Amino acid sequence: METLICLTLTNLSKTKQGCVARNLQQHAKRLIAHSSRPRFFCTYRNGTLSSSATNQTLQSRIEAALDQKAAITTVLEQWRQQQGNQLNPLLVRGVYEKLHESKRYSQALEVSNWMVNNKICNHLPEDLAVRFHLIENVLGLEESEKFFNSIPENLKGESIYTALLKSYAKSGEKSLSKAESTFEKMRKLGMLLRPSPYNSMVSLYSSLRNRVKVDEILREMKENNTEIDSPTVNNTLRVYAAVSDVATMDKFLADWNETTTLEWLTTLDMAKAYLRDGSKGKARDMLRKTEELNDPKSYEGLMRLYGEAGEIEDVYRIWDLYKKTRNKNNEGFRALIGSLLKLDDYKGAEEIYYNEWECSGLEFDLRVPSTLISGYRAKGMVKKADNLLYKTMKNKRLVKPINPLIEDWLKNKNQVKPSNLRDLIKNLCDSNQLSKALEVSSLLCDRKSFNIFPEDYVTRFHLCEKVLGLEEGEKFFERSIPGNMKDYSVYNTLLTSYTRSDKGLEKAEGVFEKMKELGFLSKLSPYNSMISLYIQLGKQGRAKNLLLVMKEKNIEHDSVTTNNVLRMYADEGDIETMEKYRREWVNDDEQTKLEMRTTGEMAKAYERAGLLLKAMEITSKREVQRIWNEYKKKAKEEFERDTLRPWVKRDEIKNEEYRNVIRTLLKLGDVQGAEAIYEEWEPQGPEFDNGIPCLLISRYYEEDDKDKAKEVEYSSRQKRRRMQFKLFKEDLIGCAVGVVVSVLLFSVPPIVLSLCLQNPVYFFVLAIVLLALSGY
Repeated sequence: METLICLTLTNLSKTKQGCVARNLQQHAKRLIAHSSRPRFFCTYRNGTLSSSATNQTLQSRIEAALDQKAAITTVLEQWRQQQGNQLNPLLVRGVYEKLHESKRYSQALEVSNWMVNNKICNHLPEDLAVRFHLIENVLGLEESEKFFNSIPENLKGESIYTALLKSYAKSGEKSLSKAESTFEKMRKLGMLLRPSPYNSMVSLYSSLRNRVKVDEILREMKENNTEIDSPTVNNTLRVYAAVSDVATMDKFLADWNETTTLEWLTTLDMAKAYLRDGSKGKARDMLRKTEELNDPKSYEGLMRLYGEAGEIEDVYRIWDLYKKTRNKNNEGFRALIGSLLKLDDYKGAEEIYYNEWECSGLEFDLRVPSTLISGYRAKGMVKKADNLLYKTMKNKRLVKPINPLIEDWLKNKNQVKPSNLRDLIKNLCDSNQLSKALEVSSLLCDRKSFNIFPEDYVTRFHLCEKVLGLEEGEKFFERSIPGNMKDYSVYNTLLTSYTRSDKGLEKAEGVFEKMKELGFLSKLSPYNSMISLYIQLGKQGRAKNLLLVMKEKNIEHDSVTTNNVLRMYADEGDIETMEKYRREWVNDDEQTKLEMRTTGEMAKAYERAGLLLKAMEITSKREVQRIWNEYKKKAKEEFERDTLRPWVKRDEIKNEEYRNVIRTLLKLGDVQGAEAIYEEWEPQGPEFDNGIPCLLISRYYEEDDKDKAKEVEYSSRQKRRRMQFKLFKEDLIGCAVGVVVSVLLFSVPPIVLSLCLQNPVYFFVLAIVLLALSGY
């Protein structure tokens, strides 16, 4: 009977064949009953097929084969032999369909192959689509294409073309041309009568964010009066969300909201679009709709998006639901910790990480600590970030290289994004874990499925150079960086590496010329690198030529250029040019941007030229003291050496020089040094220089130290009195000298001289008289 049914099916007309087949298949499915135990197969209750006991025996054999992972076809073959080669085709079809429905694709394909090879029953068009699906899942798209091509044209119905189109759509961009060709073929054959093919194309274009093509498909469906089903609506809404066309998305949703069931992936994508558009209220409403769908798979996305929407209470609420309805996993922890960090709830993130994730017993996932580490760094908590990273690096799972762990993630289809790897590389570099950073960088650059940018190659070049040396970095540049990725940043990195090497002049100049050919010399960095190298190698002429080129091209200098050029002219002792560039390039507000090495070289240049006061103005505290001592020593030597005119009044150091050195020390913040110099100062007169004590007094008032200000005021009065007394003594000595001269000239009687010596007043009067007589 069963064999007759199968043979009859093959001879039916094409118009009736599908309908009869579907009726028979439905009848076959109804033959499977449910036993009291939740077993995979159940006994058939239709007495025309076989007895319950017999079917129970086949059921137990198949279940045993599944449990032992043995070949089911062996069980079927043995069963057929026991039945005298009279195996019920509908019974086999029931086995085949049940395996397919339970997603046991390998076993289902095994049974399907056995049915074909043993000609148990010819496949119907619908069976061909199922077989295509099985081959794709088990052996891949290429093998399923071969199967499609092997099907006679008269059996290639709508179902098999739809299955092929759906597979191409799932493959994404790499199968775009094949999908479009299949869709066009279905259009010519008049097979575009159902929503499914259109939905496949909408899904494909949606994944590629090709909004124009999606709109074309929708117009064609409208022209052909093809009903727009829920999958098409969901895919369309997702593509509008992906391109952030919120207005069109809202209108389309309004048109189909009553007849469509939104999927949680769609509502989450729409919420993202609202957040990008700044519509937080609409985003929150859409997140509430997502919650109403009660799908635990949506909880991770909900936590992330509530975090972006700034709803910390909702984040914790979803976390509580998440823990109740599904087992916690690493993705859930990443979603929660990431959202808490966005909301600046660092304490909450730490509690979840240390009190729950570390104690969860989950498989180690490097992205979880990396999320917290990145949050710490973004907040400036560098010490915490380093401590956590060091702890993570010491984890027993990281004793081995990092890349196998990441490869495991990729094999298990975890969502490892390039941004995750870039964050990890940065964290490893920041903590000086360069070898491991190079591991991850190599994996990132070599992964064909990732979108790689020139900056990724720059990072790997840097790491290659630091870990393996410049020679390996050169090999990487020549052999591994694609030509279309060698942009300005890549060439500039290579140039910088050569200019850091004492033996890299020729190679550096070669790269510089290549950058010139490519039009990459519109920025400052290459010039800085070459100027620095030329100065280091004593080739100042070439450096000066580059300065002229920069001026012609209006390339602005920066702090690096300024320091390099000032050091160059300081080394040459060209004070005039050095001061010219300093006036042009260094404002008073930018004085601190000069490097200590630069100010030191400039101070030495001034010192060699004998301009000690200028040297003191731009140097460090310690150098000011040293130069001041040298200056005092030199002034003292000159004072003592000038013995030819001892009657000429000469100061060792002038008030102006004291004023300059005190002002310099105060600028450098050395108040104690300035106080020491002030203590040394003894005003020479004849006028008292109030500016010197006022420098300290002003500083003390700025610091609100009135006591010290009063002390300086008092000491300045004391210094003024000492100065005046000193001047008086000098005048008195001058008078005495005059008296002696007058005595010699006018022969003053001894009795008068004796009275003058007894009384200073008489002496002073006599001195004045004698000086007047002598013509003074």
